[in-house]
Amino acid sequence: LDLRTLRRQSRIPALLRGLVPAPRHRTAAAVSGAAAQGGSAWADRLAGLPVAEQRSIMSDLVGAQAALVLGHSDAAAVSPERAFRELGFDSLTAVEFRNALIAQTGIRLPATLVFDHPTPAALAEFLRTELVGEDPTGAGAEPTPPAGTADDEPIAIIGMSCRYPGGVETPEDLWRLVADGRDGITAFPGNRGWDLDRLFDPDPDHPGTSYADQGGFLHGAAEFDAGFFG
Repeated sequence: LDLRTLRRQSRIPALLRGLVPAPRHRTAAAVSGAAAQGGSAWADRLAGLPVAEQRSIMSDLVGAQAALVLGHSDAAAVSPERAFRELGFDSLTAVEFRNALIAQTGIRLPATLVFDHPTPAALAEFLRTELVGEDPTGAGAEPTPPAGTADDEPIAIIGMSCRYPGGVETPEDLWRLVADGRDGITAFPGNRGWDLDRLFDPDPDHPGTSYADQGGFLHGAAEFDAGFFG
């Protein structure tokens, strides 16, 4: 039973109301006032601290709120350098996360927050800057490269496959087709169960027939095991 989903419902079925406390409805002014107080409190807390400590505090805040929205019991489950999308955020949880951060910091944040700042580390730095301003030393948060990669690592194509008209069954076949300037148009295949003698008629207005007797076909399509794949 997903209680978080229940809490997001505007109307909770009477049978389940005992499981989820009724939401407290606050006026817009009350919400705005609470958010402003939260923002002031965070700004005061960060003021005068070294930049590294400010970043650590904001990283803890982002991690804790992200873990709460995702249903993790421990903020350690949220890696600062992993993209929010990889952590499991979708459109709904992104908005819930944004709302939680607004309530905490008092900063007006867009619904696209996790897309504008795609990792917890980047978002923490953005929030820190919004609360206390730019780092006077000019030393921004350095992006951490993914583990096991290097700047000059070559791109590795692990595998490719393709099926195209003209007998193309591999990338090499496709390259040869293009390089040689060959045509992939062929006569109608004879393995489709079509009555080819009756199918063609040169008159385009004749009903139930085709006035073309050539086209781009995958002649091996009938070899697909439809029964095996249901």
